[in-house]
Amino acid sequence: MHDLLTDTLPTEWEGRAIDPDFRPMVWLLIRTRRVKTNEDSARLIASAIPLFFVEPIPVAQYPEAFESLVRFCQGGGPEDEERTGTGSGDPQDEPVLDYRCDADYIVGAFQQAYGIDLTADKVHWWRFKALLHALPPETPLGKIVEIRGKDTSGMDRADRDYYETLKERFALPDGLKGVKRNETLQEHEDAFLDRFG
Repeated sequence: MHDLLTDTLPTEWEGRAIDPDFRPMVWLLIRTRRVKTNEDSARLIASAIPLFFVEPIPVAQYPEAFESLVRFCQGGGPEDEERTGTGSGDPQDEPVLDYRCDADYIVGAFQQAYGIDLTADKVHWWRFKALLHALPPETPLGKIVEIRGKDTSGMDRADRDYYETLKERFALPDGLKGVKRNETLQEHEDAFLDRFG
């Protein structure tokens, strides 16, 4: 695992030149959450490889190259899903952030908190993730993620009704990426990546 404070952010990964910008990784994660069949997986891999690697890669090397891409995507370590609020390990939890559904809020939050225009600026994927993890809760995105993840089980009826109304208002679409009610986003993505292991 690289140290963001002491290591240079890589522009080469496992011997290949890459585009380290956040866009290819967000593109990959959006589509990964929506993959339903093995054919979808194959199309995803064929599309992801040229977005990430600068030099063309022979089709025979796609499985190994995709595994390399996934390792880069997870470069922050296994605790990544915990810190982004996209998975908690509790099987009752549902995703609280989706790059496609929350795109406007992400762009707005980065502009508000950091003065970074994600529609124009290039931001290294690992830096993007670090900044996303550190977004202030005062941003609209921070508030929405908090609402989606709020445990209402111990609240009195009035508070529970209030938060359940808000959770419904800001809910992500049902069945997003095929995540079952009792399956965390992390479990689903692990199952997806296991297809290529």
